[in-house]
Amino acid sequence: MLRRCSETDFERYADFAYELASDLTKSGYPTYCDGIKTKDMFLERARKAFACEEEQMLLFESEGRVQGFILMYWLPKDRYLSTSMFLTNTETEEMLSEFLAYAKDKFKGYDLYLGFPAENQSAVNYLERQGFTCIEDDYNNTAYLEHLIPAVDNKEVLKIGRENYTRFRLLHSQFEENMYWNSARLYEKLENWSIFLEEKDGEPCGAVYYTAAGDAWYEIFGVDMNRREYDPQLLKNLLNAALRDVKRSGGKVMTFFCDEVYEEAAKECGFHCVGNYRCYQMHLT
Repeated sequence: MLRRCSETDFERYADFAYELASDLTKSGYPTYCDGIKTKDMFLERARKAFACEEEQMLLFESEGRVQGFILMYWLPKDRYLSTSMFLTNTETEEMLSEFLAYAKDKFKGYDLYLGFPAENQSAVNYLERQGFTCIEDDYNNTAYLEHLIPAVDNKEVLKIGRENYTRFRLLHSQFEENMYWNSARLYEKLENWSIFLEEKDGEPCGAVYYTAAGDAWYEIFGVDMNRREYDPQLLKNLLNAALRDVKRSGGKVMTFFCDEVYEEAAKECGFHCVGNYRCYQMHLT
């Protein structure tokens, strides 16, 4: 049974919730066993939900015992629904089934996005049986910058600001269909983003864009590459530009989710794989 979780409820079960969040087989993304996120970060994120009108925490109970937690958030303007906590000790499929029914009732017309580690086989198998579309199947990579020395500057890689944003827009607009962080949204919040772009013969051929994810922690949100054939050197130029910039600013770690094609280049730049991420989507009717 799902029910609304009060702040008092959460504080009572906070240690249990964090225990689940630290287990890839019992949690959804974001996970808390990647060597970056801490228990304090987990508690801080959870407590924020009780002061936000567009977030809600739910408890899952079975036979009178709390067995799971869901922290969901929604963007009414974009008809977007997702979770930043999905934790189950037992009966994962039952909890997902109840949550899906709840979401369809309360958020009809929204697009629901759920991210899970591949290691959480109960969740992954259930979502695939229910007709969810797997829209991402990525390696979860982390670069630890304290001891990493990125490759030297490549003069063909430019930093993008408002004054030269049109050069990035020309490239990014080719990839932004059905993408939340399209050119307009990135430009509107550009002070929160760092973008690097490489050009060949005056034409944009690749870009990387990233933002802060926490204290001294940065995350790459996307790489655009305007080439018919994959160019690993272009990718490495972009990743190294990002790593250099973050290291210069005092960053300690950088996260990069990428598919199998990009994984070897990411490793050569100093990233280490810490897990496998799958994102599932369903339109709620």
